[in-house]
Amino acid sequence: MKHTPPTHRHANRAEAAAHLADQNEALFPDRNAPAKPIVARHAEQLPAPIAPYSSIVEMPCDDCGGDGADRGTLREYEPCEVCGGSGKQAALRNWLGEAFQIESGQLDMNPEREHLIALRHYATEFVTALNNREAA
Repeated sequence: MKHTPPTHRHANRAEAAAHLADQNEALFPDRNAPAKPIVARHAEQLPAPIAPYSSIVEMPCDDCGGDGADRGTLREYEPCEVCGGSGKQAALRNWLGEAFQIESGQLDMNPEREHLIALRHYATEFVTALNNREAA
């Protein structure tokens, strides 16, 4: 996951705080909802542009368990309707949102490397914004 730092500086504290609030609202529109990856058969079907601290990952299909076969059929083999028989699906993961929800106990999973990277980048941006506010 590659994060691009903002290219603009904020003129004052209020502008920097408003920018951070807007970013947080975009990342977490419903703060009480658990993070859930957006899943599609192909990465091209996922929304664009991708939000900050997010990435598209390929994962085993939830419906067929990654074997590509439809489990609800009586025939010998029929391709899974969700993944088309590939056994894989693309998922849009919001690493920062998931990291906060893992910490708060809303999401029961072990943190991955990407969660820690997202937290580090977010903390760096936050501290930089605070320092810029105090310098203004």
